[in-house]
Amino acid sequence: MNGPNSARGSLALRVVSAVVLAPVALGLAYLGGVAFVIVAGAVAALMIIEWHRLTNGSLVVPVALVGLCATGGALACLTLLGAWPALAVVCAGALASGAVAKAGGDQPWFAALGCLIVGLALLATLWLRADGTAGRATLYWLFAVVWASDIGAYAVGRLLGGPRLAPRISPGKTWAGALGGLAAAAGGSVLLGWLVVALGWVPASLDVIVLIGAGLLGSVLAQSGDLLESWLKRRAGAKDSGAIIPGHGGVFDRLDSFVLPVLALAVATLLAGGATLWSFSF
Repeated sequence: MNGPNSARGSLALRVVSAVVLAPVALGLAYLGGVAFVIVAGAVAALMIIEWHRLTNGSLVVPVALVGLCATGGALACLTLLGAWPALAVVCAGALASGAVAKAGGDQPWFAALGCLIVGLALLATLWLRADGTAGRATLYWLFAVVWASDIGAYAVGRLLGGPRLAPRISPGKTWAGALGGLAAAAGGSVLLGWLVVALGWVPASLDVIVLIGAGLLGSVLAQSGDLLESWLKRRAGAKDSGAIIPGHGGVFDRLDSFVLPVLALAVATLLAGGATLWSFSF
């Protein structure tokens, strides 16, 4: 039976899980190297499995296996050959996942999209982190923006309520919560920008306007990723993508807000000729 006590219990589990997992994520991102690559690859593998549970019914095992092979191959290529061969492997894996799903009479686009999104997010994360202390600062900035957006949206939405943001997709989300997430992400972006300069990870401070704008865009993408997964779960009739994280559900439930921001930042960095967020300084 659901009620105030069950809601408080769920919130407590979420808080405990976050308290345990956040230092692990921060520690691995700080260290980088082999440990970070291995854990990131394992997380991506779990996300692929959970995605296919939500989208491919009876074909979860064969389609997920193709995606897992593609992820492993992409990691090997990234380590041995570089980013472009790894990108080619991810794209080939997405096509293969779609072909397997189509051969089994399922929807190929969902299968291909899952492999592509997760594989690209994995490569983007590892590529951004590879840039020494600037890469460490970049990942910490992403964590700060995404986590602040999630917490701000949840807290303000619960406190103020009001009109629903997308009632057919995620009835619990409100416009007030979305605005709270935007404000929190902008604040988190500014604070993290100042912090990484103080720590000496990047050589100069950013313009506050740049930090605010990047934080707002990061929050929009984070909330969009959350809504995308909510739509997938509603389509599948599932409450969560999995049950591996107490209070949160699956790995995809925890990282849905991270996927689009990290992809966007990697693309922006690539288009800027390798210039990172920290290049736009005084």
